[in-house]
Amino acid sequence: MRAFLFIIFVVCILARISGAREQRRRRRPMCITEPRLRDKWNIAGENRRVFIRIRSHQMVYKHGATMIKYRCLENRGNIFLLRKRKFEKGKDGVLCLGFRYVADHPLGEYSVVRLLGKGEGSNLLSPVLVPRKTKVSIDSTCDLEGKHSSLPSRDHYIKQGVIRRSAPGCKFPKSIQGRWNFTYQHAKSLEIWQRNSTLHLMDGSSVRFLCDKRDGGVFVFRTRRYVNDHQDAFMCVEFTPMPDDPFYSFQLSRHNSGSYLDGQLKAVSRSETIYIHIHCDWIGSPARPEFLYP
Repeated sequence: MRAFLFIIFVVCILARISGAREQRRRRRPMCITEPRLRDKWNIAGENRRVFIRIRSHQMVYKHGATMIKYRCLENRGNIFLLRKRKFEKGKDGVLCLGFRYVADHPLGEYSVVRLLGKGEGSNLLSPVLVPRKTKVSIDSTCDLEGKHSSLPSRDHYIKQGVIRRSAPGCKFPKSIQGRWNFTYQHAKSLEIWQRNSTLHLMDGSSVRFLCDKRDGGVFVFRTRRYVNDHQDAFMCVEFTPMPDDPFYSFQLSRHNSGSYLDGQLKAVSRSETIYIHIHCDWIGSPARPEFLYP
């Protein structure tokens, strides 16, 4: 009898674990942005403090003091249905956008069309409020036939725009600035300042980098004319704080393949723009880390 009850207990536990896993799968975003879209974008006609940060399953809109983090629910090509939970008490914010690549456009790289009516504000990425339990989909929510953009309306709001990539250049946070000892075997130290860094090597030479791009904790270090007069080199690095480690302050993970400096640096044309989610080809893959310490 006890053995039978034990078997029933084990079966119930396994069923519960399986159900939890299935629920987690359902919660995963059903959409993903293409790598070329994943970047920081400015909107033509707006100042550079207004931007859109596009990630794999998320879009962040920053306008003045307002910042909205949208989760991507569904996509159909480059049409995306986004949702911001708990935008107001009892209500979520919903947004539907369509992106179209525009070659050789003087103002930007993609046109963006708002595929639903006026939201809470007149901005291109202002959300439309819906009750929290409202089910939404591209078919039920997005204006795929362009009715909102073609009908006259007394409500003035931005229905479309052009976006361009933010110019190269970034800042290293104060937490990682300073002179660090580095576990890379050929390095003496790594200096990091606000917009540049210098890798000092054991043979007395050094490599000077500029902060070229940033996405969260991932930074692109770019060094000019490293390969020759026509080619730069770069590496993609992620800093992870280690507050509980008695010896190391940061884990430094490299997210790119390479052919220079023991495979750490990758060549790129001097005129070429680096896209983090294209050029940093090891993002999402396990990498052998190095460490920084005082």
